[in-house]
Amino acid sequence: MRRIVWGGLLALASSAAGAHAHLEKALPAADAKAAVVEDIRLAFSEEIEPKLSSIRLETIEERTVTEPGAEVDAADPKVLAVHLFEKLPPGNYRVRWAVVAKDGHRSSGTYAFLVSR
Repeated sequence: MRRIVWGGLLALASSAAGAHAHLEKALPAADAKAAVVEDIRLAFSEEIEPKLSSIRLETIEERTVTEPGAEVDAADPKVLAVHLFEKLPPGNYRVRWAVVAKDGHRSSGTYAFLVSR
């Protein structure tokens, strides 16, 4: 009986964990060093809600870099992107993202990258 209960609990835990949109790929990648960054593109494990999802770009000192709002890629509803107005000057940057999957579950995270000369 215990095995049945534990098996049921494990199944519930794994289905709940699978309900969140996990970051699968980022451009620029975490800890990347790039000469030019024109876009920030984040690919997730699930389709995301455009109006409830965001990308915030900031300097390492936590000053927000003013950019247009993030948009879901029309060709792939699992991708959230920001096209930058101008090339970023050299320095360290942090990406803060928050998304809501189509099923309503929220996920968020941060990562950093470097723009070099």
